[in-house]
Amino acid sequence: MVLSSSNGGDRCSRWDPETGREVWSIEFYAGGVRGKAVTCPPGGGAVLASANEDGVERLDALTGEELSSPYMEEVGTVWDVAAGLLPGGRRFFVGAGHDGRVFRWDAMSGDPLGAPLTGHRGCVMAVTAVPGRDGTAVFASGDENGVILRWNPETGERIGNPLTGSCTAISQITSLILPTGSTLLIGTDSDSTLWRWDASTGESVGEPISLGSEDPKVAPAVVDGAARLFTSGADDMVREWDAATGELVGIPWTGIDIEALARADGSTVFATGSPDGDISLYK
Repeated sequence: MVLSSSNGGDRCSRWDPETGREVWSIEFYAGGVRGKAVTCPPGGGAVLASANEDGVERLDALTGEELSSPYMEEVGTVWDVAAGLLPGGRRFFVGAGHDGRVFRWDAMSGDPLGAPLTGHRGCVMAVTAVPGRDGTAVFASGDENGVILRWNPETGERIGNPLTGSCTAISQITSLILPTGSTLLIGTDSDSTLWRWDASTGESVGEPISLGSEDPKVAPAVVDGAARLFTSGADDMVREWDAATGELVGIPWTGIDIEALARADGSTVFATGSPDGDISLYK
């Protein structure tokens, strides 16, 4: 499944990666698509959450049909959304609130999982689920002051100390399970710098990486047994980095908004956009 949003952010579409055919397309009116995430609750098919100016819309990812989600739709501006797995197989969404709150919802019903979480001293700009070795996830949230907090999604309790390093707004957080079994937490900021931490200990990993292009996007993946970070930015170039050393690998290629798509057979397909609105897939 490939999902895309337009440059203006007001339209979200699903594409068949085998045929290139558009399966469905929906237009949003509440400030466009801020961030999106897909998960598959037990017995519930695939559910898409799309963050926007009013809250989060919940859709059937296969058909594009809107699902009733009153507890998600009217919480105020949500800048990002992520999906994860709780012990027992329950799926959840987490949202980054403009007002500094972090929201948790049951992915199947859209009901809140406890009260919104507080602890950030400014807008929460990015969230991600951080999968553990058993598949269940903790999650991390980053704010406009460059601070990242880690949370237990089931209890809402904070985990460890805040992760620091950046002095500017966190624009994206993601994670990667390394071949060694440990998990790397990756963040980018508004200065186009990439930061790495050990997701369990919170310790910094290596030196910050200057990406050299505005509006960076990171797609982590393990390729042929090697941990890699693929980045894109406003210069329309995709670059490959060694996730452990931070060194540049290979030759850049053309593309924007890089995404790494996991396939059922364990392989990875990369999707990039273009200024003209085209989507390209690479194996």
